[in-house]
Amino acid sequence: MLDVVTELAWRQHGAFSTTQAIARGVTSTWLSNHCSAGTIRRDAPAVYVLACAPATIKQRHMVHLLAAGDGAMATSDSGLALWCPELVLPRKPVLTVPRNCGYTTDRATLVRSRDLHLAKPTVVDGIPTVGVARALLDAAVGRTPDEVVARINACQRHSSLAVGALVEALSAHARSGRPGITTFREALRILTRAVPDSEFERLVVRDLVAAGVPEPRLHHVVRLPGEPAIELDLDWPGCLLDVELDGADHFVRRKKAGRDRARDRLLGSVGYFVPRYTWDDYIGDRDGMIAEIARFVDERSGSGVSPNGAGH
Repeated sequence: MLDVVTELAWRQHGAFSTTQAIARGVTSTWLSNHCSAGTIRRDAPAVYVLACAPATIKQRHMVHLLAAGDGAMATSDSGLALWCPELVLPRKPVLTVPRNCGYTTDRATLVRSRDLHLAKPTVVDGIPTVGVARALLDAAVGRTPDEVVARINACQRHSSLAVGALVEALSAHARSGRPGITTFREALRILTRAVPDSEFERLVVRDLVAAGVPEPRLHHVVRLPGEPAIELDLDWPGCLLDVELDGADHFVRRKKAGRDRARDRLLGSVGYFVPRYTWDDYIGDRDGMIAEIARFVDERSGSGVSPNGAGH
């Protein structure tokens, strides 16, 4: 029986719960006897560790996760350090647990959550952990937007974390009073300097299609007599609608604003409507922006195949 318990514990940094042991045929008498013999020791309510296992910070996390029970996961600084090796696991674990969790301790920070269904749980190095985007959101509590951006950049260096996953986390968790959400939103606004226009376009096209809007053309070229070719960001055949996505930061947009106005007037002279959206618009109200574009597409459908004299 000791072999069974040892195999279980080594997969969990030397820790195991009473529930796990009993499920494998271990009795409470066996646990009591081995505690007395010094083979195992009780480290939290209904949680034991092997006496021979090194007392690591990961073991400390595992002990409190097992004590907290089903649904408990590492998050915030704890989750980020598991996802990103260049960050350091805090000595005091930070865990998110169900609101009705009965476990209490002063040896770990327990965040009782009502949105655990959005956490995208996974296991990193044997430790139950929230998804990296959720960990970043939880880590935004008490920090500045720039500090959150630094952690986003660190995670991107060590994982395939996409900006889209961060946007999804923002949208899914956004609610009045949700801790960290305002700082997280501001951090994503700062990311405009690092988000390529192509990624901004990809996210908007994805959201439009998900909303039931026909997939737009990307970078369709319009040629007007006597004028340089004009490349449209997103357009739909027959709509005379050019949705422009300005992913660049404010300084860059200001420098090109004059050229953009002249371009838009030229398109307007042949019937085009040219709404412009920035990364700030997308982060600030993604649903509203997508709904507005969908309305424009619907209203302008059939407005004309192409402007007079325009073509590929």
